[in-house]
Amino acid sequence: MKKIKGLVKMDEERISQRILYVMVGLVVAVFLCFYLIGFDEPFAADSSFNAPMLTDLLIGFMWFLFGIAVVAAGIAAVRSVRLARNNERLSNGVPVRKITTIVYGTTFLCLVLTFVFGSAKTMIINGQNFSDTFLLRISDMFVNSSLFLLLCAAGVVIFGATRYYRKERMK
Repeated sequence: MKKIKGLVKMDEERISQRILYVMVGLVVAVFLCFYLIGFDEPFAADSSFNAPMLTDLLIGFMWFLFGIAVVAAGIAAVRSVRLARNNERLSNGVPVRKITTIVYGTTFLCLVLTFVFGSAKTMIINGQNFSDTFLLRISDMFVNSSLFLLLCAAGVVIFGATRYYRKERMK
């Protein structure tokens, strides 16, 4: 680390580690409070349901994290597009533009396809029929897209981890 005018300049890895630790700590604290403080309060209209006291805190915290994720994704996308314009097609032998295009295209295609083929079947939620087709498809889109993209990420990690074994077989 370099000292600049009495301040310590941290590299990106340390900054991201600190942010990760703070976020994990906040998530743990909010969920512990949610489950340990008034979780078993009965719902006034129907005592067979729970009405945890800190539900509003949990929902507000999730919206806060969602907002941060959307802002971070937007900043990353804008930065990536700007860098892609200025950079060459290859960076140290890596096809940067091709990878960026494939990642954005696959994500967009995945979202569109999972929305189109998403289920709009009526669900029973808290004893009530929920039949809003658009919201059912949107929720299905997010769940299925998340699962598909997580599986793709795991496959890419496994493929990358086996790089050395594949190189030895090629020789």
